Amino acid sequence: MKLDRNPVTGLLFGVILGIILSSAVVHLADMRVCPQRNCVNEARITPVFNDGFFPVVHRALQNANRSIHLIVFELKYYPKYPGSKMNILVEDIINASRRGVDVKIIVDQYSKENNAFDLLLAEGVDIVYDSEGVTTHAKTVIIDSRMVVLGSTNFSYYGLEKNNEVDVLIDSEEIAVSYESYFREIWDWLHEGV
Repeated sequence: MKLDRNPVTGLLFGVILGIILSSAVVHLADMRVCPQRNCVNEARITPVFNDGFFPVVHRALQNANRSIHLIVFELKYYPKYPGSKMNILVEDIINASRRGVDVKIIVDQYSKENNAFDLLLAEGVDIVYDSEGVTTHAKTVIIDSRMVVLGSTNFSYYGLEKNNEVDVLIDSEEIAVSYESYFREIWDWLHEGV
């Protein structure tokens, strides 16, 4: 086989081969970084640590316009401490419900001592316990189908004021859709046959 020594042909061949290889490398890099169907290119993500959870969630609950959907392991209320951070968040939830925000909460049955369940139910908040055969350990706040806060912080005195906790605030409608779907799946399952 005789090789063509024409420099233009060799240059053209090199450019075409470079384009093909670059395209393959970019595709493989995209798959490595984001192999799932619900990855996003644009999202504002804010790390939240320890006592940073309260101001982030407090502000989000106060500014909610359409919906607040919570999946929580604990949701405490402390009548002896009306100004506590936890009680302020419960009041934020009640106030949002009063101003017409669609508030729905799923809470684990484990957490019945100092629980805000009865108070929220009496205030008209749509709140349910999870199934007895399931532990709901998620800590997920979804606001207006746009903002998601998730992480390790329980809605309790210790979670808000004593523990080392780590959470993340994600401001992305694209991400929120996945968490809304997850919330709706659990919510609908809990309401089957009711």
